Amino acid sequence: MDRGSDEEQKLGDAIADVIRREIVWGEWPAGHVFSENALARRFGTSRSPVREALRQLAHEGLISLGRSGARVLGLDLTDALELYDVRTFIEQFSAARVCQRSRVERERLAGSLLSLVIEMEDAALRRDWQRFAELDLAYHDVMVRASRHRRLTRLWDEMRKLLQLTLALVMRKRMQRGSADMQGALAQHRSLAEAIVAGDGDWVRGVIQSHVEETRKLLESGLHGHIGDDER
Repeated sequence: MDRGSDEEQKLGDAIADVIRREIVWGEWPAGHVFSENALARRFGTSRSPVREALRQLAHEGLISLGRSGARVLGLDLTDALELYDVRTFIEQFSAARVCQRSRVERERLAGSLLSLVIEMEDAALRRDWQRFAELDLAYHDVMVRASRHRRLTRLWDEMRKLLQLTLALVMRKRMQRGSADMQGALAQHRSLAEAIVAGDGDWVRGVIQSHVEETRKLLESGLHGHIGDDER
């Protein structure tokens, strides 16, 4: 890829990130049609990076491309819950695979996970739900990549940006519910690290199942509301 194409790809990624967030957070309703020309003017670019961004979003199922433009499909509740079904499978498989490693490797992984939990505690104290969501995803990222399963990791990477946006909705809900709820979330992350050190696959699967099920319930209520400008 030449330098110009590389820059175009990066710009397309950046445009996709903005539009993806706006769609998932409900700023563009299903049925809205994006114009390439209008988006190019908005972002101050040529149409090429806009096309790249729209192709990404179409691949993720957030829009459909047609002659009239790019029509928003959005992320409805069914889509989101299916996303979390796949998330549960990936995380449970990854953690069970990690449990088969040596104790030294498991302890090293748990140390990395608990370091992220400390940062999550700080974000919770500052009521920074977006930072908490970033750290939460980083925690699960570490575990999935520790599985060293290439195809599963590629599937995770395809879902990653949508997961981050839905996690932000969930963490916003958790912080609205109070500090006790956030302490519960932190306890689940600590418990998962402990289960990995123990190499207990059943314990690991149970913690992940409980954690994701609770997240799904919060997501159901979070997708019904929009995030206001004052909360970004």
